[in-house]
Amino acid sequence: MNKNLKRLFIIFISLSIAYGANNDGTVRIRAVGDIMLGTTTPDGFLRPENKGNILKYINPYLQDADLTIGNLEGTLCDSGSTDKCEPDSLDCYLFRMPERYGQDLKQAGFDFLSLANNHVGDFGSYCVDRSEYLLDSLGIGWSGRPGTFSTRKVNGVKVAFVAFHSGGNCNSSLNLPLAIDFVSDLKAEHDLVIVSVHGGAEGLAAMTLPDSMEIYMGEKRGNMREFAHELIDAGADLILGHGPHIARAMEVYQGKLIAYSLANFATYGRFNLQADRRFGAILELELTKSGVMTRAEIISTEQKYWGVPFLDREHRFTFLVDSLSQADLPGSGARFQPTGRLILEK
Repeated sequence: MNKNLKRLFIIFISLSIAYGANNDGTVRIRAVGDIMLGTTTPDGFLRPENKGNILKYINPYLQDADLTIGNLEGTLCDSGSTDKCEPDSLDCYLFRMPERYGQDLKQAGFDFLSLANNHVGDFGSYCVDRSEYLLDSLGIGWSGRPGTFSTRKVNGVKVAFVAFHSGGNCNSSLNLPLAIDFVSDLKAEHDLVIVSVHGGAEGLAAMTLPDSMEIYMGEKRGNMREFAHELIDAGADLILGHGPHIARAMEVYQGKLIAYSLANFATYGRFNLQADRRFGAILELELTKSGVMTRAEIISTEQKYWGVPFLDREHRFTFLVDSLSQADLPGSGARFQPTGRLILEK
């Protein structure tokens, strides 16, 4: 083989290895908790247009993944009506984001969004329909209503995404037998199944993870430990929790990661961001086609200026999660290095 042919052969092998590394059956995921980019009701809770969208400072950390996932707390809708409370009331929480904000979600790189939460129905079925239509038009997969899921093939891996909530008109986290069957059926047709769940009580008092049915404002919010364990046993490869609006423990169960609450990520204007409520995270992890978790890391974030997310270089969400995991889940709680890297058992 002459020098030129040998050089071409080496280049070919190098490129094959490089491209193969991006198509080797491993999926890199970045996931966040609650997203509410601003609401049209009541007036005064949208970020001024001249300041740009609230995700612009954090976008590079969302876009750099094979799959980016979050919970859309509310709807994308320019009309609709509500009978939940008086539209101008500051004591009642209604979340309706302008339809143009869908482009901000697309620009951020979101691939899957949960529409299974307690604010998706704030402005009626029309706005739910409209949100589903807009996300479809943007190429963003979603799950929310009973029986709905989304699917995508990445690096040769077929991935299913399904979202649950304890409230009405969603895949129910309270109907455990039905949820188990749903996940089991999805696993039979997909390599990986990612479960999103909006559940658990809310607020600072809800940081501790109970092993029982949680009640908030008179509503059943599910037993999150039982739910997560049962769905992993049914075939789920990753559980992404949100809803408490605060950090909770993480757990490694049967080799699968459970994030019991990824907390507030980008929640503009109407959310209480005092004390530890302002800290959130981007959870990054890699899963092989067979569901093996090869690495995981918490990228801590902090919301400022009414709810604009920034990178938190003090890693305070990591500290909260590591402490809670030790306290609430001795023996199975996920442990993290101070910089956010999950310590995997050998």
